[in-house]
Amino acid sequence: MNQKISYIKKKKRLRLLASVLFLTLTLTALSACSGGGTDTGGGDSGSDGAGGTSGNTSGKGRYIEEDMDVPLEDGEKILNLTQTKDGAPVLFTSVNNSQVNRYEYNGNDWSKTALDWIGQVYPDQSVIPVEVQETAEGIQYVRGMEQEQSRIARGGNGQNGEDLQIPLLTEQTEMGYPIITGLVVDDAGNCWLQMPYQGIAAVIAGDTLEKLEELPTAQSFSMMDRLIFQGNGTVAANTDDNVYTVYEKNREMQGSFSVKKKEGNAWMCSGDDHWYYISEEGITRLTVGNDTQEVIMDGSMGAMGSTVNTVMGAVRGNEDDFFILYYQEKAGTHSLRHYVYDPEASAVPENTLHVFGLSDSDTVREAAIGFQKKHPDVKVEFTTSGKHAGEVSSDDIRTLNTELLSKKGADVLLLDGLPMNAYIEKGILADLSETAEEIMRSDTYLKEILKNTAQKDGKLYGLPIKFGVPILYGNEDAKKALESFDSLKAFLEKDPQASVFGLADRDYIRDFLFQIYQEELFGEDGKVDQEKLAELLELAGKIAENAKASLFEEGLREDESGYIRDPFTNMGSEGLINHPEGAATTSIQSISSMMIPYTVMRQKNLTPETVRGFYQPMGVVGINQNTDQMETAKEFVTYLLSQEVQSAQLDDGFPVLESALQNKKSEADSDYASNFYMMSSWNLEGEEIQLEAGFPTVEEVEDLIKMCGTLIRPAEQERIIWNLYQEEADQYLGGSVDAETAAENIARKVDTYLAE
Repeated sequence: MNQKISYIKKKKRLRLLASVLFLTLTLTALSACSGGGTDTGGGDSGSDGAGGTSGNTSGKGRYIEEDMDVPLEDGEKILNLTQTKDGAPVLFTSVNNSQVNRYEYNGNDWSKTALDWIGQVYPDQSVIPVEVQETAEGIQYVRGMEQEQSRIARGGNGQNGEDLQIPLLTEQTEMGYPIITGLVVDDAGNCWLQMPYQGIAAVIAGDTLEKLEELPTAQSFSMMDRLIFQGNGTVAANTDDNVYTVYEKNREMQGSFSVKKKEGNAWMCSGDDHWYYISEEGITRLTVGNDTQEVIMDGSMGAMGSTVNTVMGAVRGNEDDFFILYYQEKAGTHSLRHYVYDPEASAVPENTLHVFGLSDSDTVREAAIGFQKKHPDVKVEFTTSGKHAGEVSSDDIRTLNTELLSKKGADVLLLDGLPMNAYIEKGILADLSETAEEIMRSDTYLKEILKNTAQKDGKLYGLPIKFGVPILYGNEDAKKALESFDSLKAFLEKDPQASVFGLADRDYIRDFLFQIYQEELFGEDGKVDQEKLAELLELAGKIAENAKASLFEEGLREDESGYIRDPFTNMGSEGLINHPEGAATTSIQSISSMMIPYTVMRQKNLTPETVRGFYQPMGVVGINQNTDQMETAKEFVTYLLSQEVQSAQLDDGFPVLESALQNKKSEADSDYASNFYMMSSWNLEGEEIQLEAGFPTVEEVEDLIKMCGTLIRPAEQERIIWNLYQEEADQYLGGSVDAETAAENIARKVDTYLAE
């Protein structure tokens, strides 16, 4: 079976249909988390207690982030950030995609000037301005779009403007006109046009408008990637994956430097003899001809480290300061930050709060940035195992357990996949009941989800900061069969050929059945019911055979890099279109993850329901009982559940704060949603399915939110037990042992582990 999912982001009103961006992703896009650090636990605090480390108070001086007001009026949006020859930052904006304004910052406020000459050049407003560059002499170059063609105009304040009739821009191929995604004007007045699909920068003579030459750049299929940057009399071009080549005024190579591979967008600016690279890693100082990289500001301490933000511009001021422009794609907004070097600030915050999770969390990283800004004397150090959930080994967890039992480890723990119940019984986790009550008194939360996830004897020891919603849809008989272990047995006894799920892969069947019937497989004494477990394995084997699971074993996904297995998500669920006799389940963890399943449901006139009231706790946060920073840790937990963090437009689960959850309806009704859709195609033994899926409707999101209020059962996944189960279950499903032997092996290993 071959399966492919493509995200397609339409460029509203630019109509770049001939070269629309296809970011070919696999299913990892819906569920993969970004990679974290490589540590296996919090720092050893020595005699200070768990994670209670102090910063390097002997060193002085670091960059401090300051918010800046962006001078926008109704209908006005930022185009780009640049600067004057004297180093003052300049913002160019457009109003209703026609009028362009220039804002210059004098250190206290912004002065506004309208670029009236553009209206004289394009009186019919047919060209939509995209970017403005300004030379040291005050000449402005405006890059715009008319239909599918790029246009460039040149003018200045008090001068007549002109549309530059650049021959290159009128050349048409079968793919349409050249796609230009960036503009630089060098000191000779030549225009450098970024053409990322072709992997070139075309240099256009400022006088003749003829192409002087084509210089190589890295190839990119993202409209937002910037590959060329202007320096002090030089231009830097991203000529290889991590290499930038610097050209002098005559386009002779001055030299090159390397940068650390970036995960997202990055930007560069220059000053004196250095270049500065701004990415999620922070601000890095670079020198031509020298591969030494000096991080002068840690990205985890600023907005550049936020998953929400994309760096869209940066300039270096006259006082070794920086102005950086960020774009929030989902919200369609911009923000501007000023970075000032404070020689009196501690080089490293005086205190460090250690946070550890087996896997990464965008929400925790977002909260760390905001918390540090509110508490300049605290650095939040978030580390992970460096692995995705399905990659975490039993040894990883045992190493962490040993550390925690030794009264060491991180101050704050993300308990996902960890033995929460054992931690509670052994006194490792602090009682968060009072903290939780204060949080729930301050605002309206999904209380059942907060209270049911990590509790014992009426006390709360962990709070989920996000959650996922498993949904079930499809054939009514198949859905009813899944209501209990016994009803599923009876369903298959009545119809031994029933697939239950239509088409499904083996791993999904194995994990889904264990997840929803896990409580029935363990007795009141915590021991595994071997007889029932053997029956479950036999059911899994029978369903796998009926659902043609063997066809999924090879070539399921074109690229499995970073893919996370979810027990509620069946990769064959789209087969419901051709196999309506089955039921399908999937885990909804964001509005975008609703796109494909809800498209299927619309086509088949189906309605989703919960999977036995299950929810998936995500980012379950607890506090190490042995921390010496208990109050700071509680403040951080409270901040994780605040309006500020819960409202961040992230895709790593739904917020537990009611108002933030309700705001998801506006996400479905946003410009971002209307300009974004997915295409999914797969082929199974000649059976082809193709889907084009857009965002769900506001009504569909509203119904899902109502469903969230009914969720009461946390889907527990203690990673070691799951690893033991999966290893032995695969032995049975692969034909190496019988069900009774596999069940006996699982029971023995699980009982031994629980007795440790």
